[in-house]
Amino acid sequence: MKAICLATAMTIVLLLSVTVAFRLAPRKHRVRQSSILYLACTVALVGAWLATPPDLGFLPPWLLADPPWFDLLLALFFFAAAFFGGVLQLYNLADRGFSLRILIDALEEPSGTVAAEQLITSYGGGQGVEWMYDKRVHGLLEGDLVRRMDGSFVLTARGAAAADMFIHVRRFLRLDPA
Repeated sequence: MKAICLATAMTIVLLLSVTVAFRLAPRKHRVRQSSILYLACTVALVGAWLATPPDLGFLPPWLLADPPWFDLLLALFFFAAAFFGGVLQLYNLADRGFSLRILIDALEEPSGTVAAEQLITSYGGGQGVEWMYDKRVHGLLEGDLVRRMDGSFVLTARGAAAADMFIHVRRFLRLDPA
């Protein structure tokens, strides 16, 4: 139970840290920024686990994990699951969710509707779909996943490896159409 308590508390600290960092010191690479904060909080979690008594001063003996090192592994697992399955996904969705942005654009219209032509020119708070496309392509180029060559985009070795990995993940999760 110590693992759950500390992982939950550290997840709240991480969520607040990421939110504050994104507001006060926004970076171009927000995933990297939040991952660095995650690593810092992971170190803090281990420190908190080592510094606190096994029962946290209030847990009954039947809620304590045995052996104690297993409790630390559980705390790290729960914290990683909360970050990669929750915090990181929440910010990715809010930051880069194409469909979510369409919904927001429609909601921001007084009528609650948005025409296709209007969406193309005003997507993303007036920046347009072309801006969104350019932003994604720029990220691929900057990440050395593709290169421009003769008016086309060519996968780099790094891009091919990333695409191959995601193909396997999609197949494993059965996300590809039959």
